[in-house]
Amino acid sequence: MIFILCIALWVGFAACADSDEDVSSNKSQTTDKSDITSTAYTSLSSETTEGETTTTPNHQSTATESGKKTVAEDGTTTKSNSAGTTTSTRSTTTTRPTATTPTKPIEIGIANYFPELPGYTTEYEISLLVDGIAREKGEYKLSVIPGDIHVDGNIVRATDQQKKQYAMFYVTATDNLTGRKAQLTITPKRWNVNFEDDFNGSSINSDIWTNFEYQYSNASVRDGVLTLLAERLNINGQIVYTSSGIRTRSKYSLKTGCFMARMKSPDRGGCNSAFWLMPEGRYTRDFFFMDTEFPDVGCSEIDIVEYSPFFGKEFPITQHFWDRYGGSHRSRSYWGKIDDFIYEDYHDYACIWESDGIYFYIDGKPVAANRFVNTHEDAVSAYIVLSTNSAKIHAGLEWLGPCTDDMFPFATSFDWVKTYY
Repeated sequence: MIFILCIALWVGFAACADSDEDVSSNKSQTTDKSDITSTAYTSLSSETTEGETTTTPNHQSTATESGKKTVAEDGTTTKSNSAGTTTSTRSTTTTRPTATTPTKPIEIGIANYFPELPGYTTEYEISLLVDGIAREKGEYKLSVIPGDIHVDGNIVRATDQQKKQYAMFYVTATDNLTGRKAQLTITPKRWNVNFEDDFNGSSINSDIWTNFEYQYSNASVRDGVLTLLAERLNINGQIVYTSSGIRTRSKYSLKTGCFMARMKSPDRGGCNSAFWLMPEGRYTRDFFFMDTEFPDVGCSEIDIVEYSPFFGKEFPITQHFWDRYGGSHRSRSYWGKIDDFIYEDYHDYACIWESDGIYFYIDGKPVAANRFVNTHEDAVSAYIVLSTNSAKIHAGLEWLGPCTDDMFPFATSFDWVKTYY
């Protein structure tokens, strides 16, 4: 009888042990990665009651009917059952950033930079990068403070008066897709006059100009216009060709700044109407700036315009470079263009020389730029040359087109010249 009773007790104890093992197994199955992930986003609570899920700053806990499990920040899961048995497992989970989390800054800037030209409206082309991707025109909107400055698509347009009136403009770009904003502060350049001559006197102002060509009498002032004449003369049966030019050497020069002239060219081919810059120093040996692509060469001549009617609606812009010994020569050339024939009217030509770039304009519109510029401390300043010439006088000007005797005389006219710093 006692034996039978012992057997019965042993069977009952074994059954209870099997039941505890099954409960522990079931608890382990509920502690998988998906379970941990689901508790990672529950709200914080200061209380824990049986049957609730609670997340604290240091751990997450999930209570079940038969026990409690705790998920720590490092992914460790601790389980305890009603019998006091505790087991720990560790799992990992990755939390991805949401789609609205920016990975790169939003960037606003001025595209195709050209300095503000005095006397003209300036157009600032505004660019926008969002997460490193350039937005196209129409994919963002611009607003400006002060509000009277005009906005047209991605262009901010400020008149010369507004540039003088306001010390700063505040441009805000709003991305249409994300609604994110970026702001740009524009500080307009405040120019100061270095010298100006409107040729309203009765003769050439010798305080500003000296002769550049031998025929000084070919340069004259009348009715507010400087005229530079080129002639074909018969002197005692000998044909002589003359030209004309004046310069500001040793009078007025600039090391960086703005150079402007209003000029009208003759209407016959083969002439050279020019507005250009030369160094206050040794030509081909002293330089305005060095070329950053070719550091061993420097610029010693800047031809803001050299026009011949042979070119029609275009005109060449050239910078000439030499090595330090005046030997090797190279150049950077561009072509400016307008809608009409250049010789039909006066046009405003301009050059702005900055320490890291040089920029060219016609009638206030940007036409060319060289951004491979390094202006050293020992760079020389530039003086202005105005001239009229032809291949009949100077060899090497044949590229201006044919020049025949019946084209003479011809002249280049200047309404004014100005420089700013």
